[in-house]
Amino acid sequence: MSTFIALDLSTNTGYAIFKDTKLIKYDVFTRKVPGYKADVKSYKDFPKEYPINFLDTAEAIAEECIRVIQENKIDKVVIEHCEGAKQRLSQRLLEWTHFALIQRLKALGIDFKYLLVHDWRDVVGCYLKRWPDYQKFNQKVRAAKKKATPTKSGMLIAKIDGKRVGPVNQKKLSIIIANEKYGLEIKNDNIADAINLGRAAIELGLF
Repeated sequence: MSTFIALDLSTNTGYAIFKDTKLIKYDVFTRKVPGYKADVKSYKDFPKEYPINFLDTAEAIAEECIRVIQENKIDKVVIEHCEGAKQRLSQRLLEWTHFALIQRLKALGIDFKYLLVHDWRDVVGCYLKRWPDYQKFNQKVRAAKKKATPTKSGMLIAKIDGKRVGPVNQKKLSIIIANEKYGLEIKNDNIADAINLGRAAIELGLF
């Protein structure tokens, strides 16, 4: 029987472990960057710890992934491909983390494959345009927000039937899809993305 892990790499790495087609374990771990600063417009803005703090964090994330892989006797890995981040330093960290992990997987002879974000979202239907009920719900949320009385700070909080509500965005939809498919009650979108990534790998016949 084949056991594989799906990884959504970041400082909050979500992972999901499958034995053949069965989801058997999932979790998230956090490794933050000491002295992290996202808004860098000049070399003068670099934190004094940079770039060693990025290197150390990338290595720590990769090491934790390998620990999980080895403890669970995993022989195959599917990874969400690194896409463009909003800040240049966030992108740098992601690229280094992928590099650190791939080096280790190659050295250990562990089979790995990549899927683009679009690949897994397309397979599991993680696009709001495919869910008309949630599109209608979001319209109701927007209408409720327009009618809301501003708070002291000027915020407009949408309420439907007396309850605070927010729109279903990409992250919430990923959670909804993972929960409905596997009968779960997770609330973390990093875990949900990993689960959906693993599901897509199965349905695409990657392993």
